[in-house]
Amino acid sequence: MSRRSNRIATAILASSAPIGATAIINTVATTANKATKTTKAGRASKSVDDKENNDDSTTAEAAPKKKRKVAATTKEPKPPLLGDGKTRCIWADDPRYPLMQAYHDEEWNHHEGFNHTNRYLFELLILEGAQAGLSWSTVLHKREAYREAYHQFDYHRIATTYKSPADNDRLLQTNIVKNRLKVQASMVNAKAFCELLEELYPDQTGLDDEKGFWMFLQDYKKKASKSKRDPTEYLTRSAESDRLSEDLKKRGFKFVGSTIMYAYLQAAGIEQDGIQHTTGCFRHHKN
Repeated sequence: MSRRSNRIATAILASSAPIGATAIINTVATTANKATKTTKAGRASKSVDDKENNDDSTTAEAAPKKKRKVAATTKEPKPPLLGDGKTRCIWADDPRYPLMQAYHDEEWNHHEGFNHTNRYLFELLILEGAQAGLSWSTVLHKREAYREAYHQFDYHRIATTYKSPADNDRLLQTNIVKNRLKVQASMVNAKAFCELLEELYPDQTGLDDEKGFWMFLQDYKKKASKSKRDPTEYLTRSAESDRLSEDLKKRGFKFVGSTIMYAYLQAAGIEQDGIQHTTGCFRHHKN
């Protein structure tokens, strides 16, 4: 019985009951009050128990969980890549890059040049320009994509076919280096390459002619010098590469800075100051 119900019942009984019944009424009221207090005490006790239970639960959840013991597993190391026993220039000595090794062994810096044809020398010119800011390995992996996109480096066809921004965009959809300025420069260079051959070597303008651009490069060999250079010194440009860069720029070529031209002359096999194949490289004495 609630406190409010108890008071109402007491009032009714008190007003209507005879005097002799007062004791009974008082007894009933006292009993009801005790029941109410008992109920409240029970609720309070339950509240305390719940709180304690909740506190225990919270404490249990906050306690750090025991980590499972996981059996230690050791991965077997991968076997090292086995090379072919040849010692190469350091930039081509990693067996993980077979394209780089093949390029070093078969093409790069051959004494008197690996290939004298106009097509090959134009290909090197475009690839060296594309390499600016990238690794040579990246360019080598895209070399076949370049050959396909540039019609096997047919500079005649490039000069007459690729003339507009739309042609530029079409080339950028292929797997070549996606740099708009480099692609645009390649189209400009194809036209300039044709004009140079027509002006200086009119009977050597064919893709497979060997006395066109190769003869042009002969004027950029290193000059004889009495000063001795440290054989371990590595250069990135020379007086000859400076001169070649300036001459090509005057003819309208793009991406032909001195550093790019130094690498180009070395790759083509035009003798330059500085390290060629390093001492210890299996091709060092073959230059």
